[in-house]
Amino acid sequence: MYKTSLDEKNKTGRTGSTADIVSDEKTELSNGEINSVTTSNIAGFEVLCDGKQTYVNGKLLNRLNDTYSKFVFANEPYKDTTLSLINSCFELEGNKRLVDFEFKDRELDPATLGSKGVLLDVYGTCSDGTLVNVEIQISNLKSMNRRTLYYWALLYGRRLKAGEDYKNLDRTVIISILSYNLFEEQIWSSYHSCFAVLNTKDLRHKLSEDLEIHFVELPKWHKGDVARLNSLERWLAYLSPETTDEERRQLAMEDAAIDTAMKAEKTFLSNSGYLTAYERQQMYLRDMRAMKEAARDEGHEEGFTAGRAEGRAEGRAEGRAEGRAEGRAEGLAEGRAEGRAEGLAEGEAKAMRKNISALRRKGKSASEIAELLDINLAEVEAYIQQDKQ
Repeated sequence: MYKTSLDEKNKTGRTGSTADIVSDEKTELSNGEINSVTTSNIAGFEVLCDGKQTYVNGKLLNRLNDTYSKFVFANEPYKDTTLSLINSCFELEGNKRLVDFEFKDRELDPATLGSKGVLLDVYGTCSDGTLVNVEIQISNLKSMNRRTLYYWALLYGRRLKAGEDYKNLDRTVIISILSYNLFEEQIWSSYHSCFAVLNTKDLRHKLSEDLEIHFVELPKWHKGDVARLNSLERWLAYLSPETTDEERRQLAMEDAAIDTAMKAEKTFLSNSGYLTAYERQQMYLRDMRAMKEAARDEGHEEGFTAGRAEGRAEGRAEGRAEGRAEGRAEGLAEGRAEGRAEGLAEGEAKAMRKNISALRRKGKSASEIAELLDINLAEVEAYIQQDKQ
């Protein structure tokens, strides 16, 4: 086990330097394997590499962080990473690969006053003239499909000046790498989708080659053996939190562009200015997540309260309706019962009156009839009275 200490003072006085770095590296024998742990303290930021993963202030390094991804993919010294990512999305190999990329101003002013402007992650022109915008999106935005089309429209019309011919418009491509699923599995199960303007009659004839939109949905991608990945999957593995640093080093040995990304990462993690911006972005993401959870909980509570009130009102209304229905049903049943009873009573009364009349014709007295029919004398006298009327 050994420990090294570095104290390199920044002689230029600029912020965002590698000044005040303390490094503690330990190599230990654990379970028969070498386990290397490196801890660096850069102006109050702790960067820990435990041989498996890299941590900043105790949390796993987020390579999808906006500050980090821009440093790796929108930085002239590391342009090879950008070209490699674009070529992998276009699935270009050999001499078909794009060989250069020129970064452009990432801020797009709205075309008309009052319209919505945008700030792009990575934007530039490829060697064949194609305009490409690469977006790495962590937050699950609503209407991502329309948002992407809006970005594409701004980019497509940006370079055409008044009076110029439409043939001067350039092919424009947007690549969106998403940390969430945009499409449900039953709609599109693959992690990579590519959209164009197609004739809906045959889904083959393109209106133009100028529009191309790629979505890469990270949750749908499964790493597998890093030695058997294609070029796009190697980049997804590099960005994925499930990939170990050892696997990233293996990828870097197979892919020169990922080796460049690893070198960029080392520079990023040794600079206090970059780490400050990185941590600020992480705090923003945490705050946004907390706000969404709070809003969701509040909405759930409001929905529960409103739903309970609505449920009570609906329950009362339904109860009244059901009560009326039940009342009608009960009334109908009672009516039927009463009708049957009344009908039976009327039938029995008619039969009783007929029997009394027959006995009277035989000369029986009222008292004799009452005794023979097992009814009281008053009832017999009442029937006799009715017959007289």
